[in-house]
Amino acid sequence: MSTKKTIKCKIGRFNLRKRLKTLKRQVKVHNFNTAKTAGIIFNSPDEKSFEAIKQFLSFLSQYELKVIALGYIPSKKIPENFLMRKGVNFYCRTDLNWYYKPKNELVDQFINQEFDILFDLSIKDYFTVNYVGSLSKAVFKIGKQSDNAYQDLTIDIKENKTVEYLIEQIKHYLNIINN
Repeated sequence: MSTKKTIKCKIGRFNLRKRLKTLKRQVKVHNFNTAKTAGIIFNSPDEKSFEAIKQFLSFLSQYELKVIALGYIPSKKIPENFLMRKGVNFYCRTDLNWYYKPKNELVDQFINQEFDILFDLSIKDYFTVNYVGSLSKAVFKIGKQSDNAYQDLTIDIKENKTVEYLIEQIKHYLNIINN
């Protein structure tokens, strides 16, 4: 990583820590039956992982959850094949400020939404996705285990680093919790 990029990341992390000090949230464990709303964040999907995310959205609709999904595309433009998806919003590199903080109205709305569960389906670590997930007002946050983990429930996916496997593990553990 270049020196310039390292400095930008440090400033971004400093800003995030500062904002996290003011964040007040009550953690409450939810499963598919107790939750009414859910948020999904993810990053740079290929067709296969995006298909898994769409199937997960369908799975959640079986439980009559109100779901909003937000995806980060690490390029300057969102590819055409990801646009026009109902319930799925995207933001890209042009929606970030100079230290990688999102500056998009949809992202701000997502952060301020009080979800019962936030699913972080990101496989790669991007500061901007971590920023959104960390500041989210969700009551219960779930995602993969990482150095930047802000989730209340982390899942180890070292043996199979795919979105499909992460979703499978989330389903497994949420069916066990609070039953």
